[in-house]
Amino acid sequence: MKGSATLLGTMNYAQRHSDISYQSVPHIGYCVSSAGFGCYRVDISVLEHQQSLEKALVSGINVIDTSANYADGGSEALVGKVLHALVGKGQLQREEVVVVSKVGYLQGKNYQRSQERKAKGQPFADLVLYDKGLEHCIHPAFLAEQLTMSLARLGLETIDCYLLHNPEYYLSWAKTQNVSLEEVRKEYLRRIKAAFIHLESEVAKGRISYYGISSNTFVRPKNHFEFTSLEEVWHIAEAISPQHHFRMIEFPCNLFETGAITEKNQLDDKSLLEFAVDKGLGVLINRPLNAIQEGRLIRLSEKVYQGEAAQQAIEFKNKVASLEATWSKIPTLSQLALRVLRSTKGISSVLVGMRREVYVEEVLHELRQATKTLERKSTWEQIRKL
Repeated sequence: MKGSATLLGTMNYAQRHSDISYQSVPHIGYCVSSAGFGCYRVDISVLEHQQSLEKALVSGINVIDTSANYADGGSEALVGKVLHALVGKGQLQREEVVVVSKVGYLQGKNYQRSQERKAKGQPFADLVLYDKGLEHCIHPAFLAEQLTMSLARLGLETIDCYLLHNPEYYLSWAKTQNVSLEEVRKEYLRRIKAAFIHLESEVAKGRISYYGISSNTFVRPKNHFEFTSLEEVWHIAEAISPQHHFRMIEFPCNLFETGAITEKNQLDDKSLLEFAVDKGLGVLINRPLNAIQEGRLIRLSEKVYQGEAAQQAIEFKNKVASLEATWSKIPTLSQLALRVLRSTKGISSVLVGMRREVYVEEVLHELRQATKTLERKSTWEQIRKL
């Protein structure tokens, strides 16, 4: 399918769905729904996933976030199938939808191919041997090959935004290799720079429109071994070209994981989100409803708990709701968790897993609620203390 997302296309889409909340992505100009369809754990083999994505796209959600390794490629294949079907029926235009995909993991078929290459003495360069059945790579040759495969699965001429998927896996691996932090960081940034130079060439070819990074460690304290510095990454892009296309970042943020806003880990004691806003970067949030705290998964929904745990979830929800008068009327913890995020200045779209149509309905209901977008730094600090 030819074409890519455009300012005019996404604006027309937003106008058709005027009851839904949208945000403008700085520099890029896309008009994107305040919540996007997260494709982790969706697969082309599941009819319910297809129906959910179709419902989202015809109802006002125009951001899709997928990855080459989700469902071993089945997630991208599902996105391609649904997009082609809806465009073919005239229910959607390619220019109206922002497609984000990611690259870096070698699992499943990719992992098997990697082992076959090593057996032939032709391993991928700069390969990170992370764990059994899992490797990682952001070398230009790997990126070029993976982009070709992703475009084929998606059936697209252009991916709107292509993200390096958790490049900090190199840091996790290097931590076990008894190498100095200075050497490790120098090599990490070298790899990112090489990847960015290649991605600029893919923009020139028209295979991607913009690129960026999805990293879980953007939000870490600056002295953490696995910290990924947005400031340093930004300087790499600026050094490559003043007209660079590094324009999107993705990271976890929720009512328990507040580091993106409360951790001062950038230049002049700015937070990650503050720095992103200053530079006009698009910001995608993942894990909005599934927090990881001290190695435990915490679901931000009362529905999944019973007994005392359910009561604790309700009490936590009431404490957060008390921080702003308008939040007291929000009926559920999950809806509140989304409201806090989408009403925070600088966040372009909150990525939500919507594998069932009922989940899509819940997100659409939230997007129809009017809210003010504010900096909310003090509010997030209060949430952190809770």
